[in-house]
Amino acid sequence: MKSNQNLLLAVAVIFTLAFSTSSSAQQAPAALDFSMKANNGEEVSLSKYSGKAVLFVNVASKCGMTPQYDQLQALHEKYAPKGLAIIGVPCNQFGGQEPGSDEEIFAFCRENYGVDFDLLSKVDVKGKNQCDLYAHLTSLDLKPRGKGNVKWNFEKILLDRSGTPVARFGSRTKPDDKALVSAIESALAVGAVNVAAPANTGSDHYTHKSSKLGKTYYLFSKDVPLKNSDRVQTIYFFGKDPVNAKGGVPLPAVPEGKVVAETKTGMLILKNTPGSKKPKKK
Repeated sequence: MKSNQNLLLAVAVIFTLAFSTSSSAQQAPAALDFSMKANNGEEVSLSKYSGKAVLFVNVASKCGMTPQYDQLQALHEKYAPKGLAIIGVPCNQFGGQEPGSDEEIFAFCRENYGVDFDLLSKVDVKGKNQCDLYAHLTSLDLKPRGKGNVKWNFEKILLDRSGTPVARFGSRTKPDDKALVSAIESALAVGAVNVAAPANTGSDHYTHKSSKLGKTYYLFSKDVPLKNSDRVQTIYFFGKDPVNAKGGVPLPAVPEGKVVAETKTGMLILKNTPGSKKPKKK
């Protein structure tokens, strides 16, 4: 009898440990451990964004900075395929510049700026009715803005792929600002690679093995400002480490019009496919 009791106790302990480990593994990062209402009124768990870099922006439809929607949409189109989620958080606390209903806000954003990134239902981001998400985010000392109340529309708070808040920018920092774009690219680089996945079979990061060196390299892109110009040029490079210190954005595939080639020393480069046109500088 005692032997059976010990066996049952051991099974119970193992089950408890297994359940505890499983629950811990599924725990959302603190900054995403919130439920909010989406713009359509449905309850949504922010844990759905786990594994993505996330940019929260408190938005308004009648603000002098409302045209930033154009640049936010451009960021979305460029970086969403690479793992960025932009989340618009409508708020009417700054000059009463977001007075409309959720339906009106959605229609305004779609019709005027073609917005198709996610929008939440209107909330307070400061004060006695401050939503829990912003109570958490604004308590953190994030550079360059620091901690404390949101001061105006279109502040931006960035999380990396691990769900860690890494940066906060003020309203006047436009979405295409070099510092913000660089922070986004760095946030995307964190934990972007499923190293256990086979190369080139739909994993998060394209890899290629050098036939001469026998080593596997990871593909990145990076936008580099051109001297004496407001334009940037996209460059592509391979790195030995899946999390690249140069701040490059991990790419899931070889860009269209490019092909992988090896130098005489076995280093990997991208070349234009025969007959393809060189991409125009931005």
